Formats: sequence, C-alpha cells, structure tokens
Amino acid sequence: MPINATPEYYKAEEKFRHAKTNEEKIHALEEMIRELPKHKGTENLLAQLRAKLSKLKKQKTSQKGSKKEGIKKEGDGQVCIISMSNIGKSTLLKKLTNTAPLIANYPYTTQNPEVGMMDYKGIKIQIVEIPSTFEPEYVSIAMTADLVVFLYDKEDDLTTVKNLFWDKIRTKKLCIQRNEPVDDIKKKIWAMLGLIIVYTRDRLTKKDEPMALPQGALVKDFAYHIHKDFVKNFYFARLWRKGRKTEERKVGLKYKLKDGDIVEIHTK
Repeated sequence: MPINATPEYYKAEEKFRHAKTNEEKIHALEEMIRELPKHKGTENLLAQLRAKLSKLKKQKTSQKGSKKEGIKKEGDGQVCIISMSNIGKSTLLKKLTNTAPLIANYPYTTQNPEVGMMDYKGIKIQIVEIPSTFEPEYVSIAMTADLVVFLYDKEDDLTTVKNLFWDKIRTKKLCIQRNEPVDDIKKKIWAMLGLIIVYTRDRLTKKDEPMALPQGALVKDFAYHIHKDFVKNFYFARLWRKGRKTEERKVGLKYKLKDGDIVEIHTK
C-alpha cells in the first residue's frame, strides 16, 4: 500500500540522509514522524522510524555525562552568534551559510552549537550559533572567536545579553537587529574581522584565487601564507592594483598590500 507522504516528509527524509550528527538525525526523524500519514499502510514504517529515533536518543543521553567538545576553528575566521531565545539566531545562520538548522517557534530549539560556513567573495568564514541555554562550555567558544555578533529584536533583549556577556567577552563585538538585510550583515561581519582579500595569480593558468590576510599585510606575509619556501626563494612579485585603471608594478617582500590586489610570486 502506498504511503502517500507529503512533500514535507520527503524533505525531512532528505535531511536525514545528509545529516552528519545525531542531533541533526533526531530533528529529521522527528519531522518525518510528524509528517508521515498515519494509516495501516504506514504502520511498519512508523515503527521503524520510532525505533531509530529511540536508539539515537539513547545514544544522546549516554553521551550527556561526557565532556562537551569545543568547535574546531575552520576557514579564515570564526564568528559566534549570541542572543536570547527565539530572536532568530538559527534563521540568521541559515541565511548566512545555507545550512539547515532546526527552526521552530518554541524556546531553546537549539540545544548544541550549530555551525556553518559563510562565503564572502570566495573567502570562508565559520559561523557558530551559541545556544541560548548559555552553558559555560558553549559560551567559552565565543571567548576565543574572532568576532561575536549579538542579535536582538528589542533593546531590552540586547541589554539583557550585554549584562550577561559583554564584559566577559574580550574579542570584537558587533550588535545587529534581526531584520537587517543579510548582505549588509555580511559586510559588517567582514569589516569587523579586519581582513583584506588579496588574489594569488597562477603564473601558468593566470587564474586568480582569493586569500584572506590581516589589514597591513606585506608581500612577505602573502608569500609565507602560500609556502614558507616562497619567502626563502623569493625573487620578486608582480602586482596588479585596480584604480581608475589597473596598474602593474614589480614589488619586494616589504611592500604593503591593499584589498583587491592581485599578486604573482616569482622565485629564484
């Protein structure tokens, strides 16, 4: 007998197939069970789904006593999002990174940090959503991040979060309202990270690849980022800088780079 499932069920099934963590699998299974039509033809499938869900939840419970792991930094920067519950952290994470965190209208939907990668002009920035349960193990991730974004709806929400964390977090901080355009938020995040994009040009293919460097970086930093031998065997660098017209120049290791420069390294 056909199950006659809804499109929402198959979407949840797709999420389950691509889930990487037990938390993601549990959310997907709960959604599948919710969306599955309840009739005689689905009894066996429903039992199987419930058995899988029960097994995953037991695994999760057995792991609660174990030490919580931090989030490994990846990409060219790590940004944490903090707010009170149901302000829109998961929605913002989804918009910035195209990940699919669980989004619901009840409090404390996010129980563990959710992670995604934001693309900014080819540069990858790790975005971490900190649960509003504010467990010390998770808040500590924000203490070592490159930037913390405080998301708020009303000024009272921002004041509450500031009273809890503002003085404890020693890294850069950015406050944004939940209804700001996502492109504007990306630009603000990038500006606060204090990075520039310099393009490395392959001498053979002439293909340009973006590289993130701190503001004030020199050609030496650029070369070392590719490989330390590029500094050791450095001869000169050819640089293209865009202005009213593109300028080409020959520069050395101590030359200061600007955002948008294109560099081709020549070695001895």
